[in-house]
Amino acid sequence: MNAFKRNLIIGYGISLLLLIISAVASYISINKLLSSAKWVNHTNEVQKKVEKVIAGLVDAETGQRGYLLTGKPQFLDPYSGAVDRTTVLLNEVKNLTKDNILQQQDCDLLKEQAVTRLNFLGELVQKKKNDEPISDSLMVLGKRYMDSVRVIVKRIQGREVALLKIRTQNMNRFAASTPTLIIIAMLLGIVVTIISFVRVLNDYEKRAALQVELQEKDEQISRRITLINEVATEISGGNYEVKVEDTGADALGGIAGSLNRMTEALNFSFTNLKDQQWLQTGVAQLNESMIGKKELEILTYDVIEFITGYTSSIQGAFYLRVDEDELQLAAGIGFSKKERPKIHFGEGVAGQCAQSGRQIHLENIPDAQVVLDYTGGSIKPVAIVALPVFYESRLKGVIEIASMQPYSSVALDFLRVAGFNIGMAIHSARDHQRLQELLAETQAQSEELQAQHTELENINAELEAQAERLQTSEEELRVQQEELQHANQELEERSRLLEEKNELILERNLEIQARAEELTQSTRYKSEFLANMSHELRTPLNSILLLSRLLTENHPNNLTSDQVEYATVIQSSGKGLLTLIDEILDLSKIEAGKMELEYTDIRINELTNELQSLFAPLATEKGIEFTIEQEDDLPLSIETDRLRLNQILRNLLSNALKFTKKGSVKLSIQKKGADFWFTVRDTGIGIAPEKQAIIFEAFQQADGSTRRQYGGTGLGLSISRKLAQLLNGEITITSEVNKGSEFTLILPALKIDTIQQPAVTGEVPVQKEPAEKTSIPLPLRDSEFLSPVIPSPVDDDRSAIAAGDKVILIIDDDTAFAKSLLNYTRAKGYKGIVAVRGDEGIALAKQYLPLGILLDLQLPVVSGWQVMDELKSDVNTRPIPVHIMSAYQAKTKSLSKGAVDFINKPVAFEKLGEMFSKIESALNRHPKKVLIVEENTQHARALAYFLENYNVASEIRDSVEEGIKSLNKQEVDCVILDMGIPAQRSYDTLDEVKKTPGLEEVPIIIFTGKNLSQNEEVKIKQYADSIVVKTAHSYQRILDEVSLFLHLVEENRNEGRGYRRTRKTEAGEVLKGKTVLVVDDDVRNIFSLSKSLESYGMNVISAIDGKEALRQLETHTRVDMVLMDMMMPEMDGYETTKQLRKMPKYRSLPVIAVTAKAMTGDREKCIAAGASDYITKPVDVDQLISLLRVWLYQ
Repeated sequence: MNAFKRNLIIGYGISLLLLIISAVASYISINKLLSSAKWVNHTNEVQKKVEKVIAGLVDAETGQRGYLLTGKPQFLDPYSGAVDRTTVLLNEVKNLTKDNILQQQDCDLLKEQAVTRLNFLGELVQKKKNDEPISDSLMVLGKRYMDSVRVIVKRIQGREVALLKIRTQNMNRFAASTPTLIIIAMLLGIVVTIISFVRVLNDYEKRAALQVELQEKDEQISRRITLINEVATEISGGNYEVKVEDTGADALGGIAGSLNRMTEALNFSFTNLKDQQWLQTGVAQLNESMIGKKELEILTYDVIEFITGYTSSIQGAFYLRVDEDELQLAAGIGFSKKERPKIHFGEGVAGQCAQSGRQIHLENIPDAQVVLDYTGGSIKPVAIVALPVFYESRLKGVIEIASMQPYSSVALDFLRVAGFNIGMAIHSARDHQRLQELLAETQAQSEELQAQHTELENINAELEAQAERLQTSEEELRVQQEELQHANQELEERSRLLEEKNELILERNLEIQARAEELTQSTRYKSEFLANMSHELRTPLNSILLLSRLLTENHPNNLTSDQVEYATVIQSSGKGLLTLIDEILDLSKIEAGKMELEYTDIRINELTNELQSLFAPLATEKGIEFTIEQEDDLPLSIETDRLRLNQILRNLLSNALKFTKKGSVKLSIQKKGADFWFTVRDTGIGIAPEKQAIIFEAFQQADGSTRRQYGGTGLGLSISRKLAQLLNGEITITSEVNKGSEFTLILPALKIDTIQQPAVTGEVPVQKEPAEKTSIPLPLRDSEFLSPVIPSPVDDDRSAIAAGDKVILIIDDDTAFAKSLLNYTRAKGYKGIVAVRGDEGIALAKQYLPLGILLDLQLPVVSGWQVMDELKSDVNTRPIPVHIMSAYQAKTKSLSKGAVDFINKPVAFEKLGEMFSKIESALNRHPKKVLIVEENTQHARALAYFLENYNVASEIRDSVEEGIKSLNKQEVDCVILDMGIPAQRSYDTLDEVKKTPGLEEVPIIIFTGKNLSQNEEVKIKQYADSIVVKTAHSYQRILDEVSLFLHLVEENRNEGRGYRRTRKTEAGEVLKGKTVLVVDDDVRNIFSLSKSLESYGMNVISAIDGKEALRQLETHTRVDMVLMDMMMPEMDGYETTKQLRKMPKYRSLPVIAVTAKAMTGDREKCIAAGASDYITKPVDVDQLISLLRVWLYQ
């Protein structure tokens, strides 16, 4: 083997050496040839470039001469680019000859001469263009320049030719020696090859023996290569977990090891890339979930819900920082708010995280330390992470999550990145919330100022009217004076007296003019007056209502019936004045320019039905024909603001009916072009042409004299015109005195500058009737509910009714059906009364006060709707359960008007049993139960106590979830929802109730102390049955509404009064002997409040300002309650309450804030000053006593 190797080395070594020598010699020779060839080409290239330079100059000179001879610009084409081309070529020549200094110098000189020649050519061209003469001397000078260029070019070319000769000789010499060298090397190679062949042939037999062994090795290598190939295929398919199991020490083993290391590196890289993608996706999805102006409660829940889901956690809690060292639970997943709702810094994992400001990660938790509860038992988490949430280096909150699996490093990185984004979102949500609160407060204050401004304008208008009346009196006296001058001498003395009176009237007129000037000046101060008007009006009105209430109740029984009646009149007048104040304040919103429009698609049929039902009864009462006409091809709907359109049409129709004594009033609706035309025509008194312009001004009427027949403020048409302009429309008038008027409202069919879209309307869900019933569609006009035929009376039990009998009133013009109902009523143990006319039914209901009423809608004389309205408007008949029966589809409207239920005709007798069962159920359920959803627990308990006085049980809930649970238990007959709860939660409650099967008909009463906008009122009325605003008699209003919806019959009301006396005695026991400090700067309020409280046996101490109140507290150490007016001179209620709370012994003393203001944020301001509760003026005595009982009972 060694010999074979040695022979190969010697043979191939010598051959290789000879080959190398031959190759090197050939390479050197060829390289020399190539170098010589390159220099030859270089010389040729230089000559070509130089030739191009001279050719370019010649072309430029030729073009210049052609232009000089002909004057045609096309001859200048060769010349135009000659400078740039020549410069480029000369640079290239210089670059090629940079190894030759002489050539470089000539190139520079050639460039200088070429540029000079071209410039000279340009001067001649310019002279030709300027029509200047060109002398022969200039042409000769140009030729000299060109000759010098040619000389330089020839010199350059000569040098290159000499160099070319030398280089050609060298190339020929190398070309001759190279073949000889190659032949010698080839002969030596042949000899060495023959010798090597002989030696190798001797080793051939040895190599044959090794062939078998090599074949086996080859097969082994093939198998190993196949294995490596398969592993490589798996890696290319994305499987980075495979490895090559080859431990050989040869090259293939090394390849296998390298492949395994490559697999591990790829696996690490792709895993890291996947983790980064997971982190970035999570951050993006988290940011998307936080987009939008969300409330903090919703935002925190969305954040913790996403984080727990994305990190596969089983529990999560989001704590927000509410104090310097305190956190409050805002949202949780798998976590009850009852468990540690608040924690301090340093307490638990979240507290330690908040204190340190760093992320805390716990793993391998011992079994006994942390346990999470679930429905089937409890489990132990494997890992817990607490994440601080920062914004601009300030802690905003802490997020704590737990998992059954350890958290990966990428999950911890995700939490760290997410913490900064969450902090920014929390900060933005809080800023948005503060901005909304400031905006609401500013808007409310602006509305109050505008209301007061309107009141002052009304006073100015009244004074102007007085001045006008005095002017009229002056004119009448002047006429009398002229008549007296023509009288006889016997009346001369009277004439003198009249002249003196005229002088006196003139003086009065001068005084009136001076007063008018003063009024003009006083308008500058009306803003200050309006700012305090509400308080100054409500303060004395508070005393009037409280004292008249005490006199009306006549608890000592020391007043005569006449005196009680006087007090009742005073209280009624006070209520009327309070209503007038509220209406004036509402009117100011229109003139403030803050009217918001809400465009929706309004169906014309719904609009006409509403107007028909509203004005048809009034027209019938006045004996006027009222009709509504529509075009045959009128579109189904119009896109505009429903409330504003309704308001305008109601105003026009009410004016038409008001000023029409006989004849007709007609509303016609047409579509002309792109507009709707609503035309109201009447046959009334008409309007003179000179008066038609002023009726659209505020506080103006066509008849403004002192003897005018029709009342009113004159605001209706002014408001209507402004509303029409807001809706991009107008109102026109055509009228003639004593013949009638025609008002036309023109509105665009679509909202201007917007694309028509399907309107989104929120309708209250209506329970559908069973499919097997058939009914008649509801008529368009209430007149269609009037039957033209009056049937004969039906013999009933009215003559046999005795005291204590149970009576049912049947109002139906179908005598056969009425008799069937009468027989069924008797069979049930009741006595029945039958009325075949609507007006007769009303009279019988008021006379007998039956336990229940069965009412048909289509009746003679008065329709069933009018009967229902009359019954519910009378305080005596309102609580009587009414069951409506009709062939029309009127269930929703019947229930909304207060009926117990509705059933379609024809009625199967098995349905009659259900009807009587519902009436009996409404009569026999004692006590009724009301659900109160109110965030202020004390106010809720006070209202509940008041309702208990009338035998109405209450259930109090402070959250939406608990309220829904109570409703689902079907233990509640009515819901009272306070809108002080955040708006979204209130709407959630209303929507949830109406969507829950079985709860669609539960009455809902909204009890609110805020001024609702038109849009808010519309939205609430989609769900609620009634809205009660907190005023001086809001508790009585609540009782009236509850009585209406729960059908508390008069017997129960009477029982309730007796029960109330018992409850009052109980309240007296709680309040008797208690001492209350009344702080108010108005002695009338102190007097009225003192009398009200003393009637319950309370001791009253008074103070007229804050300083005196503090002195009274120092003198009388045993004070149980303070009633604090918040607007007082020197020291107001806010400062007084703050000073009081600084005294240790009075920190827990109940303080109820009393103020005439009812602006947004006032309650929060009072509570922040230290008040325990808050009520507004005029004070509702029932609410005050209930609140005192709640606070003192504690």
